[in-house]
Amino acid sequence: MSWLYYLAWPIVAPIFKTMFLCWKVEGKENMVKKGAIFAANHVSNAEGPILNALRYRPVRFLGKEELFHKPFSRIILKGVGTIPIKRGKSDKIAFEKALLALKRGNWIGIFPEGTRGNGRELGDPHTGAIRLAMLADVPIVPVGFSGGTKAWPKGGWPRPFRKVNVRIGPPWKVPRPEDGREPTYAELKELARYLMFELIQPLVDFDLDK
Repeated sequence: MSWLYYLAWPIVAPIFKTMFLCWKVEGKENMVKKGAIFAANHVSNAEGPILNALRYRPVRFLGKEELFHKPFSRIILKGVGTIPIKRGKSDKIAFEKALLALKRGNWIGIFPEGTRGNGRELGDPHTGAIRLAMLADVPIVPVGFSGGTKAWPKGGWPRPFRKVNVRIGPPWKVPRPEDGREPTYAELKELARYLMFELIQPLVDFDLDK
């Protein structure tokens, strides 16, 4: 599923880490060995490649379906294990693929905001990461990226040698309702906001994106 990742990693990973000046990563020891969800803020195209460059093990991101429409990008995305997802509505097929991957011990990457932000504040998160973590019984690892808007601006090309900070927080086990029932949407939303604003936001240095 991620054949291209393993083939290209020895060459591409050092290039990305050098290009974005992110050799020093805080909390790399928090990248658990078993299946996990890596939930990060999203301001540029740099976050996915950088996170995948940190270990010789792919983080399979959920990417918008439109990215798969062009033949070349489709080959690249499928080759690194990206899971296509329809934006703006529930995508049962993408959700089940991600769930199966997690149960097999894979790493899944999710941007809870669902789209790229402005780098000045975090957006309101969706609940997908929370629901996946509960169903797969895996932890969520919060990740904060800083400096991405300058390193790879939206709609532009990568700008080499711009500093990108990467901070990885401790794994978080999503709590379930104590009475054993299924959580309500309001409870899922509260947990998603806790993940976004209490776990991810402290890892982000907004000054690097000004």
